[in-house]
Amino acid sequence: MTLRPEIQILPEILANQIAAGEVVERPASVVKELVENSIDAGATRIEVEIDQGGKRLIKVSDNGHGMSAADAALALLRHATSKISRVEDLFNIRTLGFRGEALPSIASVSHMDLETRTQDAPEGIRIRTHGGKNIETSSLVMAPGTRIIVRNLFFNTPARLKFLRSEKTESNNVSDYVEKFALAHPHIAFRMLMNGREFFHIREGEDERATRQRLNRIMGADFSDNCIQYEGEQEGIQVYGWLGRPHLHRANGLAMYFFVNGRHVRDKVMQHAAREAYRDTIPRDRFPTMALFLDLDPADLDVNVHPTKQEVRFHNSNHIHSIIRRTLGKALEEFQAGFSTYPGTRPDPSLVIDATLPASISKPIHWPPHQTETAAHTHSPAPRDPSFGEFSPLKPSNSVAEGRTRAHLPTTAKPVQKNLPEKTNPPPQSQKTLPSLEESFPLGTVLAQLHGTYILAQTPEGMVLVDQHAAHERIVYEKLKEYFVSGNAPERQMLLIPDVLQVSPTETQTIKRHIKTMEKLGILLDPFGENAFAVRELPAILGNISARNLVMDIAQDLERFGDSEALDARRDEILTTMACHGSVRANRRLQPEEMNALLRQIETTMRSGQCGHGRPTHILLTLPEIEKLFGRR
Repeated sequence: MTLRPEIQILPEILANQIAAGEVVERPASVVKELVENSIDAGATRIEVEIDQGGKRLIKVSDNGHGMSAADAALALLRHATSKISRVEDLFNIRTLGFRGEALPSIASVSHMDLETRTQDAPEGIRIRTHGGKNIETSSLVMAPGTRIIVRNLFFNTPARLKFLRSEKTESNNVSDYVEKFALAHPHIAFRMLMNGREFFHIREGEDERATRQRLNRIMGADFSDNCIQYEGEQEGIQVYGWLGRPHLHRANGLAMYFFVNGRHVRDKVMQHAAREAYRDTIPRDRFPTMALFLDLDPADLDVNVHPTKQEVRFHNSNHIHSIIRRTLGKALEEFQAGFSTYPGTRPDPSLVIDATLPASISKPIHWPPHQTETAAHTHSPAPRDPSFGEFSPLKPSNSVAEGRTRAHLPTTAKPVQKNLPEKTNPPPQSQKTLPSLEESFPLGTVLAQLHGTYILAQTPEGMVLVDQHAAHERIVYEKLKEYFVSGNAPERQMLLIPDVLQVSPTETQTIKRHIKTMEKLGILLDPFGENAFAVRELPAILGNISARNLVMDIAQDLERFGDSEALDARRDEILTTMACHGSVRANRRLQPEEMNALLRQIETTMRSGQCGHGRPTHILLTLPEIEKLFGRR
């Protein structure tokens, strides 16, 4: 016969250990809780010391306002806090340290000393605990502030101790937390020691040097030279921070740092909005690098969603998503609109260099960003040479005309004969028609075409290599987006003789399902017998393309994304497909005036550093980098 268990009140020590399991998962959790308390105490210097990854020793010292003897004793009791006093305070959290203070939980699974002194007290107080039990209280000489010393973490809970990782892993977790605090709180100096040796020391300050140190320590050694400082505000919600250039993308989201009211968080809404802002500048499966700060009314979010306070819940998540996406998208657009090719030297010439952005921040960086003008600035576009027309893949060259010939007139005009080769040969390009280097076009003057795919140009600062297909794809893509942002379909060109596509029965059903949506994209086709369609009109901007390949690729995109909703939800991906079809291909010979016209258009195109798939369109190699390659430096 099974005995019926009786309901019992847990002993206080056991209750504290259970509570510790919620907030004290590993040494890094202890450091996080203690540093948050130091920040809330107004500290301007915080030192963190660990030994054996925090298993043997964790010490957090600060110069904050400290505690009196009475407050220190209360701080070790469960549910004791100085940060809330009524229910309403739970929904108006303006500090870092509340979700039920952690000191009693930490004390219950360690040997802990609490040492503290207020500014007015003649001496400090030390309370020593073992496994949550107070065993000694004494006075000591110390500077104002608080010092928490945690030894032998999880000594009385071996099951938790068993699940800790290696010393290196636990140490890395601790340093990661401290670095995030340093990024979010520039007015505080942070020093960290590991096994008795200084690991790093980040001084306080909001000047350029101090900010660069913090950014490079956390985001990578070259981040401060490859980032965009931004800010935005709407309805009292502030968004600010730094965005890495598109070429700094990573395989995962670990280099995306999000802070809400000074608290580091993991949030899917913020991450999704940030990735959407980068959507057509980096490959789809890659993640940008950034530090994104969001400041808003505490009443508009809940920080008590998770025991470790690593997650938050927004009152209006859709509104937050929209603000972040617009702010970041605008910063990327404005910065790349200031097209420039004066990046300066880089430490490694083998790096992929994005010529659309200066490699160094154009203004001193400060914290927070909204104290100064944003670095997302705009230059006047490069002057256009009147001898150059708009670059188009339809423009004839000395090579055999590619693809089909369309009527390049309004559909009401008389169309020209299909497949009629144009034998117009452009006159030889004289030196006078080329822009001189003194005109300082950002992408310089064309020197040659390499392997029918790359354009080599010279600038006053060095040389530029352009992928002609990727560059023209970005130009076409941005023009297609302009149509849809304005609510219009692209202008269509009529085919003199419709292109008849013979397809399989399955493909027939796919095209029929999406024929109306394709018309909105500028692709006009009609059923033409059994399992066949006549393509009558295509977007004029796409030039001479394969109608079959375009129709089938767009139909497959719409089938995958969901037809009518796809134009809104997946518009950019569909337009990228169209732009890819309508761009000048690799291995096509171009004349000098065609190549120069292409460069001039790149210079005035938004987000021109990458094609719609996220690949770079051009790279810059400066003279110092070239000289270094040849051993001249």
